Amino acid sequence: MRQHILFVAMATFVAWMVADHAHGQITVNQADLPQGGTDHVFQNLTPDLLLDFEASGPGWIWDFSELEPMDSTVVGVQDIGSASFTALFTFDNAFLYPEVQADHFYTFLNIPDLGDLGGDVGGGLPIELDEVVGYHQYAGGTYNQVGIGLSVSGIELPVPFDDIDEVHPVPLTVDATLESTAAYAVEVPETFTYAVDQDRYSEVDGYGTLLLPDGSSHEVLRLKSTISSDDSVYVALAGQGFAFERETVTYTWLGDGGMPWMEVSTTLGVPTVVRYQGTAPSEPDNGGTDCVSTLTQTLPLFPNPAHAGQTITLGADAQATWFVWNASGRQHMGVRGTSLSTEGWAPGIYLVQNEATGVTRRLVVR
Repeated sequence: MRQHILFVAMATFVAWMVADHAHGQITVNQADLPQGGTDHVFQNLTPDLLLDFEASGPGWIWDFSELEPMDSTVVGVQDIGSASFTALFTFDNAFLYPEVQADHFYTFLNIPDLGDLGGDVGGGLPIELDEVVGYHQYAGGTYNQVGIGLSVSGIELPVPFDDIDEVHPVPLTVDATLESTAAYAVEVPETFTYAVDQDRYSEVDGYGTLLLPDGSSHEVLRLKSTISSDDSVYVALAGQGFAFERETVTYTWLGDGGMPWMEVSTTLGVPTVVRYQGTAPSEPDNGGTDCVSTLTQTLPLFPNPAHAGQTITLGADAQATWFVWNASGRQHMGVRGTSLSTEGWAPGIYLVQNEATGVTRRLVVR
């Protein structure tokens, strides 16, 4: 009898341990990652220098429920077939560029200011960077970035990677690791050349439950990516160039959200970008992707994309106030009413925000 009781107790303990160990050990499959034809609402947060974003482990609970969003934006993931002709020629051309065939693309939320790079070589680059688009594929058991697209002073410039960036394995599981390299060069004729040669080390360093400010919780894998790169810049107008090294560490919490439920980028251990996917705390939380539908419907923009000169329907009351920023973060204009004229606008990406709700949408002007 005592042996039987001991056996039952041990079996119960083992079962409890197995159940506890399995908690949060999800597998992130291709269907859980970015797919064309989807929109994702992100809340941007003020980086908290005192908050520990690095902590991780098995069965971890990341409680970020007290963070306060600054603003929101929408990332639209699009199938490669909906790209411009210029992009299709590069990223959907199996004959000329077989290694960089993309499945989908989306606009980066953070656009680097290339003008700052020229500070050491004559006072800055004469470049206005309107948009940066990342082109991605699923191939060879990994999720890869195969190139970028730049909108430089209104001119579209596709940049296929000479060495594609393998971001992480697919499917992604606990204890997964991946080492990869990437290389590319951005060349604007008679203006400047910017070359990147990078090494990436990605590892799943934890799993568990992520708690977000909108009250939602998600079972996730935490992916830590350390990127070290040697960059070089040559400014033709100044006849000078320089090289520098960069290292960034990015933490992403991945689950069934299509895109990361949360992302934190750090430089020298200091968080520079913090955002999560979901609603703001003041918005009703319908859970899952319903949150995306609710938010996107509160700020429809039509047509979008639009051609310069078209009038955009905002779908709001006549007393609503709207602010418009260009992709560099400079306020472009403010208007009141139900429509927005794009007469005289330069092609590029703009952000349109409702003053009352704070909801922000991306507007593409061609």
